Amino acid sequence: MEVALKVDVDTHQGLAEGLPRLRRVLERERVTASFYVAMGPDNSGRAILRVFRNRGFLKKMFRTNAVSMYGLRTILSGTILPARPIALAFPNLLRELKAAGFEVAVHGYDHVLWQDHIDSLGERGIRAELNDAFEAYRSIMAESPRAFAAPGWRTNAVALRALDEMGLNYRSDTRGRAPFRCMVDGRVLTTPEIPSTLPTLDEVMGRADLRDNAALLRFYLDQFKADQLNVHTIHAETEGMGQLENFAALVGALKERGARFVRMDAVASGLNPAELPVCPVVRTEVPGRAGWVAAQGS
Repeated sequence: MEVALKVDVDTHQGLAEGLPRLRRVLERERVTASFYVAMGPDNSGRAILRVFRNRGFLKKMFRTNAVSMYGLRTILSGTILPARPIALAFPNLLRELKAAGFEVAVHGYDHVLWQDHIDSLGERGIRAELNDAFEAYRSIMAESPRAFAAPGWRTNAVALRALDEMGLNYRSDTRGRAPFRCMVDGRVLTTPEIPSTLPTLDEVMGRADLRDNAALLRFYLDQFKADQLNVHTIHAETEGMGQLENFAALVGALKERGARFVRMDAVASGLNPAELPVCPVVRTEVPGRAGWVAAQGS
């Protein structure tokens, strides 16, 4: 069983507190992971406007106990309280993470702006977000990024084409089944796409049939497939904080089943783009997540 842990870091608090906790668990268990960090400001408080745009957002907030999970400071960041920088606030944490053997890549610049307004940003706005994110990464890591993961699994044709021009080793912008190449407006893009293949914890926690930790663990062990790459996205704000015990239990159980943990860049280096299936990127809804996500089409 091959498992790629994709760790999204969306907030200032997630980087300051959740990421170090996850790193300690991973190092204790001697497994690797790939981290995708939002490079710009933490405007998490502005996400509350999703109540008016995305059906099911308020229900998800209550189901996951979001205020307790994220903390009041994060919930108000960028609204009543000023936005705090994310990656640029803790550059040494990211350098040390890479030096310890983990992959560090880009998870957008302003996470909330991209996730909520990607279709209204236009080409100029999207390219500005990408340029700002990549420049912040270069200023911290002293090298160009080699991978990108879209905030909230939201992308469009403009973003896909712009990223394809940047010479990345891969992207992870979608939900899907297996690595593929994107077909956009009749054109096959060069950069391989490695989609997330499993539901995230915030999509399933609080469900009536998953009320305790044992049920959550059984659920996830049933999701992992022995005969394919399993890309599991976790969050520094969820598994790295209030759900750390559940994450550690899952990693331990996967190890007992013989899972081999791999970095996403190692997966990408083993791909032959010419042999990958070509699929459109479509929009769909995922149970437990408010609003649409980009997904691998047929």
